[in-house]
Amino acid sequence: MEFYRYKEIAYLVVPVSLGIEFFLSAKEEKKDKETAPVGSYLLDFLGYVFSALIPAIFFFTIWAIEYKAFPRQEVLLAKMDRYGVMFFFLGSWWQILVLTALKSRRIRLNNASKWKAWTPYLLLGAYISLLILWVAPWNLKWVSVFMFLALFGVLWRVTLKTAEKVLWALSVMVIFMENILFIFLETIV
Repeated sequence: MEFYRYKEIAYLVVPVSLGIEFFLSAKEEKKDKETAPVGSYLLDFLGYVFSALIPAIFFFTIWAIEYKAFPRQEVLLAKMDRYGVMFFFLGSWWQILVLTALKSRRIRLNNASKWKAWTPYLLLGAYISLLILWVAPWNLKWVSVFMFLALFGVLWRVTLKTAEKVLWALSVMVIFMENILFIFLETIV
């Protein structure tokens, strides 16, 4: 396996963390209820998607490309690999926003400290900015670090309920913009 593939494995930290947060949020939704709400099933499903399915697809495409397992499907595998890399590069931003929104809700319901929501946000934000975007053009790593710090500075003063709503809105906006950017990049590559 080529060296850069090992670095790509480190990208799995964010989606697996998000999957775990989905599971914890589902557990919180079920707590003190006789029947599990429908939302908890959706949260569990998303937990499996992010902690198992996405890493499995990621490893499958790496294996298939490295070992030329499907010689007639090279174009499809290359597209899956490119989208997977884009998912981990730019996708990490919205995944951290979703993770923090879920964590904010859980912490608000348990009356815990705000730092329990914001510490993973800052650590994962720095992690993806410096690891994933280390060789990105236009000093994108520092733009990313500044974005995470600026958003933290703005949302630190508001309630966790407001922060949760803002983070959900931002994550939807970032998903939308990421996919438009990917479609644009796909047309020029």
